[in-house]
Amino acid sequence: MVIRGQGAHDGLPGEAVSARILELFEADHARMRESGMDVINARLYKGSTLPGHNPRTVPPVPPAGVVTHPAFAEPKVIFTWKSEHGTDPYFQMDVPANWATRVAHRGYAVIVGHPVTSVLEEDADGRPTRIQTVDLTGYFDSTLHGWRAWARDCIRTVDWSDPGQPYLARPAADPGLHLEPPAAVAR
Repeated sequence: MVIRGQGAHDGLPGEAVSARILELFEADHARMRESGMDVINARLYKGSTLPGHNPRTVPPVPPAGVVTHPAFAEPKVIFTWKSEHGTDPYFQMDVPANWATRVAHRGYAVIVGHPVTSVLEEDADGRPTRIQTVDLTGYFDSTLHGWRAWARDCIRTVDWSDPGQPYLARPAADPGLHLEPPAAVAR
């Protein structure tokens, strides 16, 4: 199943992934500008002159194509993208057999800007309270690839205290910090 669509607010994983990558790139670009690293990287970087290699500007991030496959063992995501390739990001989700009915058709394919690969627990109202999702990373790689992004699987709890604006938190066993909804997804 290939999932593409109009926007992350519609619960579409491809748009959410692209919006988050752009947000991460913009944050790294701001960090580089504040520290002067954008100028230093532009002088030192000997890579391609393609837009994906320019540390002085964030390249456009095309809508990610998301393909779902049945998970042979555990649900997982396969994703890495280098803007130097000039292709759209390709995001593969290996999902449980019931993903379409338990996640996508119920409107939970994206929660707070994060693609959902599996619902692990629900509350009495049937809302996901513990999900498998991904942490996306994106930044300028000054050594070889230029602007790049990738993902790693993770588990998050969903707090529905405000049903109109749920937020994700790490499980109690994970000492990480509370995750706020990404601003780019609200665009």
